Amino acid sequence: MSDAKRLLDERLIRIEKAVNLQKPDRIPIFALNGPEVAIDYCGRHLKSATWNLEIVRESLPIYYQDMKVDAAASAFLRCPGMYTAIGSQNFVPNKDGFMQHPEVCGMLASEYEELIKDPFKTLVDKVLPRQYKAFDQPGGLGGLNLAKGALSYVRYTKILREIDAHCSATVGVPIIFDNMIEAPFDFLADQLRSFMGISVDMHRCPELVEQACEALFPLLLRWGVTSYTGPPKKIPAIFMPLHMPSFLNPKQFERFYWPTFSRLVNTLTGLGYTVTLFIEGNWSKLYDYLGSLNPNVVGIFEYGEMKTIKEKVGKTMCIMGNYPIEALKSHSTEQCIDIAKKMIAEGAPGGGYIFTTGKSILRGKGLDLEKLQAVHQYVIDHGKY
Repeated sequence: MSDAKRLLDERLIRIEKAVNLQKPDRIPIFALNGPEVAIDYCGRHLKSATWNLEIVRESLPIYYQDMKVDAAASAFLRCPGMYTAIGSQNFVPNKDGFMQHPEVCGMLASEYEELIKDPFKTLVDKVLPRQYKAFDQPGGLGGLNLAKGALSYVRYTKILREIDAHCSATVGVPIIFDNMIEAPFDFLADQLRSFMGISVDMHRCPELVEQACEALFPLLLRWGVTSYTGPPKKIPAIFMPLHMPSFLNPKQFERFYWPTFSRLVNTLTGLGYTVTLFIEGNWSKLYDYLGSLNPNVVGIFEYGEMKTIKEKVGKTMCIMGNYPIEALKSHSTEQCIDIAKKMIAEGAPGGGYIFTTGKSILRGKGLDLEKLQAVHQYVIDHGKY
């Protein structure tokens, strides 16, 4: 057996035990980042990499090995060639090549009833042509551009999956998250109505917002399982970033967000999948909701007191995150390690804990990644349950 295969097997066992709320041989370390930070780390140019994915293939294994991580998410990089070709206003590159998601509106407030009646038709007929201008062309040209965009997406995705397999085969890093989905309210806000639009809609037409979330639920449930072949799998998990709750008051959360979100998570876990929630923002007033979700959930927390998080959700949810990447800018190496010590002391007891940062590391610029290496080495040496 090769060293990479041995490491892959050991790390998968380590991760699976933690996800199952057990105690592996030591605390696993997860790399919460996209390929962009690996590209920076290796001294390559992001804009070049988004057009030449061979740079990603070369950079990611080096970053994973040097950072001594036990697992990573599937490589995810929005490639500007495809988005430029389909006239995207939803995702656009900046001068450096990093893809941005600006505040745009794909559905008018007057179109709620159409969405509720037939969400798929509304997405195809109304939303896609607005968000991607190449689809809004006369005759068969719009359909042709749609086919070209789909083929381009399939091509890029295939290459990125091959890069994942390459990382596993060369440096023994398993991919434990795959296939990102959104909660119905997040999808409505992010892709259809925009942050400003949904904020107004909750006051002007609250019943339509509720009905729209219900109408979108079946599509998002189907989205959650389409990337898996064969029976449901616990690993890799389904990744779900939670965008809007930290901007909602508790009454809004309970009325608009929680019903379809909780049903989506519980349905997927009931089918046998693991769902990983990226819990963005401050959820300190909402921990009791999270604690009521079914098991087979992993929570990556951006903020919060680790001790409180463990007490509130640790009996049913594997806990990750919470390490402040800002410390890698302003703190000494010793101080960065001290933060990790405190997190381990509060998060690890009883099992079900994976070490990672509270935010996804988007770029290496401005961060002292040698400090992160030292923190990871401390976790490896001293991260016992």
